[in-house]
Parts: sequence; structure tokens; C-alpha cells
Amino acid sequence: MHRHRFEAKHHKRLDSAYRRRILPPSTTLKRFGLKRGMVFADIGSGSGYFLIPGARIVGKDAAAYAVDASREMLALLAGKRPPSNVVSVHTKDGYKFKIEKRSIDFVIASAILHENEPVRFLKEIRRIMKPNAKLLIIDWRKESMRYGPPMEERLTQPEVKTFLAKSGLKTVKSVVLNSRYYAVVAKKG
Repeated sequence: MHRHRFEAKHHKRLDSAYRRRILPPSTTLKRFGLKRGMVFADIGSGSGYFLIPGARIVGKDAAAYAVDASREMLALLAGKRPPSNVVSVHTKDGYKFKIEKRSIDFVIASAILHENEPVRFLKEIRRIMKPNAKLLIIDWRKESMRYGPPMEERLTQPEVKTFLAKSGLKTVKSVVLNSRYYAVVAKKG
């Protein structure tokens, strides 16, 4: 199935003042459990909205992986001169990450699950997660609004929970974050 993908030319939307107000990156990551010393991966990192604050939270002695299928987005991230613990990973097809299996403590996939074949995508995320690692999915609410992906591509929270279960991940929390986004937290058992 062909899905709409966010285009790099619209990267400034990712870092808007409004988005920072309703979805502050550092606060959001800390709220869901990212801590100093964790190995962090931002799947669909884009230009670094969550990746750069996450890299600072985990600290210089822990890796922060920026994973994206867009070379343009990874170049934009590099242009921001991210912290030295950031490791950029280009994923050609969006489903194979050049990251060791069972190596990540905390993964975020923000506004990206709807762009992929969910079970295939989540199985690859599960592969890189350590036992008891946490996955934070943030995605668009399935409601009519001016921004975001086409309505027919948006996923509901119950749909995400079903995809997680089919991928071998256990949902531990599901919350509405604001007027645009919801979060689903899962763990690898």
C-alpha cells in the first residue's frame, strides 16, 4: 500500500513555535521515561526535533541514533550540528535499521507509524530494542484538522495497540497528548 510520506522541503513545519508549545520535545521525552545513560533511537528523526533534545538528555556517554529514510532530512540534521553522541543511520527502505539487535533502551517513533506498513515497521523496532526497553509512539489523532496526513492514513489508538500486539510488543499506556497528537507506550517483554 502506498502511503503519504512527509517531504523534506516542508521541514520547517517540524520545528514550528506552535508544535513546540503543544509538544515540547524535552518535556515529552522525560515525561515518558527517557533518562541519562539510556541508548536512544529516534526512528524517522527528520531534522532532529526529538533527536537533539533526546541526545542531550541521555548525555555524551550514551548514543542517540537518528534513523531516517530521507538523506535530505539527515543532511538538515547534520547542518544543525547535533551533539557528538548522535549517530546518523540512513535506512534505504524504512524497514531495516543498521543498528545492532537488542541495543536500544528507549525508542521514539513520532508522526511516522502511519507512513509505514505498521507490523513490518514495528517488528524492526522490536529487533533493536533491549529486553524491557520502551517504545513511545506519537501520532496524529484521527480527526479532521488543517494539518497532518490524509485522514484515511491516520491510525486510531486501538489500531496502534493491535499492530503492537501483532509485532510482539505490549502496550503499557495510551493517552491523548493534545488537540493534534496521541501517545502509545509499549514495552518489549
